[in-house]
Amino acid sequence: MDADVIILRRSIDKDNKVTGIGVYADKIKSLLDDNNLVSDEIFFKLTSDEGHLKCVTHGLILPTYHLNKVKGKMYHATDEFCCLAYPFFKGKKITTFHHVFKETEREGKSPMLYAFWKMAAKYALKYSDAMIAVSQQTKDELVEILGADPDKIHVLNHSSNKVFKDLKRPRKKLIGFVGTLIERKNVEVGIRAFKLFSEMPDMEEYNMVICGDGPLKKDLINLVEVLDISDKITFVSNITQNELMNLYNDMAVFVNPSLHEGLGLTAMEAKTCGVPVVYFKDAEIPSEIAEYYVPSDDIEDFANNMYRLVTDKKFRDFFVNKPIPGLSDEEYSRELFKIYSEVIGEKFP
Repeated sequence: MDADVIILRRSIDKDNKVTGIGVYADKIKSLLDDNNLVSDEIFFKLTSDEGHLKCVTHGLILPTYHLNKVKGKMYHATDEFCCLAYPFFKGKKITTFHHVFKETEREGKSPMLYAFWKMAAKYALKYSDAMIAVSQQTKDELVEILGADPDKIHVLNHSSNKVFKDLKRPRKKLIGFVGTLIERKNVEVGIRAFKLFSEMPDMEEYNMVICGDGPLKKDLINLVEVLDISDKITFVSNITQNELMNLYNDMAVFVNPSLHEGLGLTAMEAKTCGVPVVYFKDAEIPSEIAEYYVPSDDIEDFANNMYRLVTDKKFRDFFVNKPIPGLSDEEYSRELFKIYSEVIGEKFP
């Protein structure tokens, strides 16, 4: 039997690392399953860690082979890197864009990553019958930077996974960050803001946890040592979603010093778990999401907002009690299926 939807997604990491794009792919699969729809998954292993030959083999050749062996009403690439196979198989195609890379941004170890992404993005624009942008900002960037057709782009703000919730328990004296340790996430400034915060009156008992991995990890560990706060900052990684949910529920404040986000899933997860989020208001973060967070002018203001959130209950409650951003699963599936219907020219499901 043909599948209703073939899902194109990144391979699950050998260490089972949880990524925002992986969570999104899981969400699409779950929504289809919840609606009793038939889906199949094609995995793309897009990493050069085991050499470029294996990257091409497992990131393009083998997935393309499998795509030509399966049939579906439509093919949904859960991120643009999976679109490298688009020219090599036929069918109705939908692509979700999570973030528009900029040439000045370094996302990983490979200096070729931007060129690789740009080629994949161009394939997405050329071969997609419809595209989903995770925010209005992402849609605007697709149009302005890549010249995408705005009429083909649908904006859908997805919510965090339903595993995340506020357990309504007492918070620890803990400041947290969750995300990939790359330049765009601006974690160095988050660490420096924490140092300022820790030197404020009665804040000496607060610690910070940095959850994530990435090419800057060693540099950030060295920075913590130079700032003489290694006894206050812990680095963790490779934790399950349930462990992450519990970690969010331990946090008093979530720091989001990122310079640029398509949506910013981990900050949304933290907010869902009842943690107030601090960010820089001149950062490129979608306005429909940023309105739920605490805006900061500079690093001193960032630290002051952290301090105020743990000392001023009225101020804290104002941000904690703001509605949770993003569409519910029911709302998201309804809007997603409208897009599917438009692409295949008949009601879906």
